[in-house]
Amino acid sequence: MNESPLQLLSEIIINRKNVIVFTRNNKKLVGYLRAFDKHFNLILENVREIWSSRKKGQNPKFHERLIQKLIIRGDSVILLLPN
Repeated sequence: MNESPLQLLSEIIINRKNVIVFTRNNKKLVGYLRAFDKHFNLILENVREIWSSRKKGQNPKFHERLIQKLIIRGDSVILLLPN
């Protein structure tokens, strides 16, 4: 198995798989990967953005929003998982 990470991303695009992206600002993005470059900049479609907020002394509250198209700068990506 001599696949590079960029080859894996190409296969995800070809097979039209969902991905989960964990970002530096502690948000999770779930959507379809449409394009990428060598700097790991990503273009996602039909994205669900999920994050949590917490007020002092309370349990975390989860938020979610839908985004049609999203461009993510590569340096904000921590982890990308095929779903």
